[in-house]
Amino acid sequence: MKEEEASLMLIRHAIDNLPQPQKAQVESCISKIKQTLSEYEEEDAGLALMLVAAEIAAE
Repeated sequence: MKEEEASLMLIRHAIDNLPQPQKAQVESCISKIKQTLSEYEEEDAGLALMLVAAEIAAE
């Protein structure tokens, strides 16, 4: 299994184990992010998402 696949599994498992109100909020956020990303070219959306994730992680 690749490192990326293992990380994805861990994150999905963590989200699945959230209390229901928080899990619903996270799933809603994921849906809105995916919807917004779909409006852009895949490469551009991917770069933008990586930048945002890095900025949030750095905070």
